[in-house]
Amino acid sequence: MAFSPPDEAATLSERGAPPHLSAESCRALLRGAVNGHLAMSRNALPLVVPVSCALVGDHLFVRAALGWLGRSPFEPGVVAFAISGSSLDHSRRYEVLVRGRAEVVPFGPATAGPPPLPLVENERTTVFRISMEMLTGWQHSPPPHREGVGRDAWTGP
Repeated sequence: MAFSPPDEAATLSERGAPPHLSAESCRALLRGAVNGHLAMSRNALPLVVPVSCALVGDHLFVRAALGWLGRSPFEPGVVAFAISGSSLDHSRRYEVLVRGRAEVVPFGPATAGPPPLPLVENERTTVFRISMEMLTGWQHSPPPHREGVGRDAWTGP
C-alpha cells in the first residue's frame, strides 16, 4: 500500500465531502449493477459476503453463497448492501449504499432475479429480497496519479 506523506494529505474537511447522488441516480446505478457486497450479522458477529444483484421494482434482490453457514434457518433482518465503480473514462468514482430489511425468498429458474454467482451452483446459494429503507450515494474524483503509485492504489491519509 502507498500512503501520502503527511504534508500532502488533505483531511476530509479540507477537501469537502463528496457530492451526494440523487435517489434516482442511485437507482440507475443499482439497475446497472451485477454484483456488490452484503453486510449482515450472524450470531452477533459481522458478516460481509460478495453477492450478485438485481433491482426489481422497489426491492433489491441479492444472491449469496451462504451454504457454508449450515442448514439452519437464516433470516438476516437489517442488512447493508454496497456497490462501487467508476465512469468509463475513470474520471469519476461512485459508491451506493442500501440499508433495509432482508428476507429469504425461494427462487425458481423461471423467476427473474439476481444472476448466478460464478463458480457456485445455484442450489448452494441463498436469495434475499431487501427493502430499500435507506438509499444513499456519493460521487467523487479519483486521487491524483503520482509517480510510482498505481491508479487504484490507496493514497489516503
